[in-house]
Amino acid sequence: MTSDFISGIYNYCDYWCDRCAFTRRCRNFAMGEELKEEGRGKGRSDEENACFWNSVNGTLARAREQLDALSASRFADEFWDDCEEPDEDEMKEFTQRDEAERNVVKAHPLSVIARNYFMAVRKWLESSKPDIATAVENIVAQARCEVEATAGDARKEFDELEEMIEVVTWYHTLLYPKTGRFLHDILRDGPASGLCGEDTLGTAKLILVSADRSISAWKRILEHLPSQETHILRFLIMLDRLRRGIEKETPSARAYLRPGLDK
Repeated sequence: MTSDFISGIYNYCDYWCDRCAFTRRCRNFAMGEELKEEGRGKGRSDEENACFWNSVNGTLARAREQLDALSASRFADEFWDDCEEPDEDEMKEFTQRDEAERNVVKAHPLSVIARNYFMAVRKWLESSKPDIATAVENIVAQARCEVEATAGDARKEFDELEEMIEVVTWYHTLLYPKTGRFLHDILRDGPASGLCGEDTLGTAKLILVSADRSISAWKRILEHLPSQETHILRFLIMLDRLRRGIEKETPSARAYLRPGLDK
C-alpha cells in the first residue's frame, strides 16, 4: 500500500534490491516493478517505436517555433539579463576550483584506501577462481561421502561460501564512489565539528554498514579458503582503516538513522 512507503528510504541504501528487506516499503522499487510489468504486458514493435519518436520529434519542432517567437519578443531581454553567460575568466576559475576539489578528494587517504581496496578485490576475484573451485569440489566430495543426515550441512557450507563471495563482490564496487561522495560533502559542509549535513551522515553510515558487512563476509570466506589468508587479512585491514577513518571524520555517523533502514 502507498501509505506503507517509507519516505526517503532509498536515499542512503546500497541499491541491492535482491537482498533488501524493505522492498515492499520502497517507492523506487515499486515504481521500477510497475515499469517492468508494463514493459512485459505492452511489447511494442519497431514500427510503433518509430511512430512514437516521429511524434515526439514533431512536437519538438513546434515547441522550437514557439520558443523562437518568444525569444524574438518580450522574453528575450528579461531572460538574458537574469542568465548572463559567464566570461572566460569566470569559467576558468570554476574549472580550476572544480579540478582542485577533485584532486583533493582523489588524494585523500580514505579515497586512496577505498580505491586500492576496489582494485585489489577485483584482481582477487579473478585470480582466486581456482582456489574457490577447489573449495567447492571439497564440499561436494564431503557431501557425497557423508550420510544423508549430514549432507545438508555440506550444502549449507556451499551456499554460505557462494553468498559471502556475492556480498564482497557487491560492496567492493560501492565503497569507492561512496567514499568520494562523502569526501566531497566534507569539503563542502566542513569537518566533524557539527557542520556535517544529513547527506554527509547518511553517506557515511552507508559506507560503515557496507564495510561492516564486507568484513563479516571476508571472515567467513577465510574459514572456507585458508589458503587465501594473506590476501583476506589485507582486505580486512584496508576495510578496518576505511571504517575508522570515516568514524574519525564523522563521529556521529554510527548513530545516524537512515529512514527505514536503521532502528
